[in-house]
Amino acid sequence: MSALDTSSYSPIPLISKASFHRRITLPTPHGPQTLTYALIGSSDAAPTRTLLFLPGMFASRYLGIPLHILAERAGVRILVVDRFGMGGSGDVPLSRRIRTWCDVLPKLLEHLGIESVGLVAHSAGTIYTLNMLMDEGCRRLVRGVVVFLAPWVDPSHSHVTSMQLAQYIPQPAFKLWHHIPRFFVTQATPVLASSGAAMRKISAPSTGLISSSQSQEEADRTFLEANYARVEREYGVPAKDQEELARLAVNYMFSENTVGANSEALQCLRKGEGKEWGVVDDYESSIRAFVQGERERARDQVEQDQIRIRVYHAATDAMVGKKGQEYFEGCWRGAGEGVGFESRRVEGTDHDTVSQSAKVWEQIFALFR
Repeated sequence: MSALDTSSYSPIPLISKASFHRRITLPTPHGPQTLTYALIGSSDAAPTRTLLFLPGMFASRYLGIPLHILAERAGVRILVVDRFGMGGSGDVPLSRRIRTWCDVLPKLLEHLGIESVGLVAHSAGTIYTLNMLMDEGCRRLVRGVVVFLAPWVDPSHSHVTSMQLAQYIPQPAFKLWHHIPRFFVTQATPVLASSGAAMRKISAPSTGLISSSQSQEEADRTFLEANYARVEREYGVPAKDQEELARLAVNYMFSENTVGANSEALQCLRKGEGKEWGVVDDYESSIRAFVQGERERARDQVEQDQIRIRVYHAATDAMVGKKGQEYFEGCWRGAGEGVGFESRRVEGTDHDTVSQSAKVWEQIFALFR
């Protein structure tokens, strides 16, 4: 690859770019809704080269900023919106989070002049992405490939012990959840994680997984060092600058509001009002209905409007597990023909680091050419 002028990738000036810190207030059926969001990557991207990235439980725009280097080179624009109660986005009652998301996103895209997007979801972002695919107002804005990174699965299907135990934590305790990862992630060597790093630390004492948690941290560090080395080699950005950007992103994220993560945790664990997952309450039946709907659309619309699904599974996933991965795949493969489906396993990754892999994102960008 040809060398880039990397002077614009100095960590502090980069993370301070005005395009990463935008704010808008939009109408919804329940009143005005404020959103903060980031436009990352190429400012000259073609209209068909915009991806909407939905991060995991700590659904912050800061989780997308380290992708700027790769996206700019690929000529792709990434839109990352702080979900409700994150950053400067106003919080929304748990019972209305999904519906409000599907109401407000088309308005934001219209405001930005974006006619269509590809979707990339990590972990808890899966729930919102599937609801967008089922919502007619959102579905008409989605083109091409929809990508799931370590997709979240109901613990009743994943059978991950630590997640099932977490379902027994009293609901009031989740009012403090957003403070716990703040402590673990910012006080330790930061892994740019949505939830898994902290969850491993929290669950380790109660499940006897202390040694495995420590081993996973070592594996994370090994992965990140290799990932930084790849980006330095291919894009010319020093590893020390990449690591500093990741550290700043985590610290800046936790310097803003993160209370929305409490609702997202309840949603992932299906506790209280979080038991309802919108129109995808059951993945299997809703995906089957979606595929049937796509078959009907195909009879009336042009081929390029049809969606293909790609899934990237982590090699080891302590939050979804092998059974959860198999369940998610089975929902798509069992739906029959109508939507293209492909899955890949990314060696050396876990639930969080799969969403940070430069190699994975390069493949994702290539899908939208």
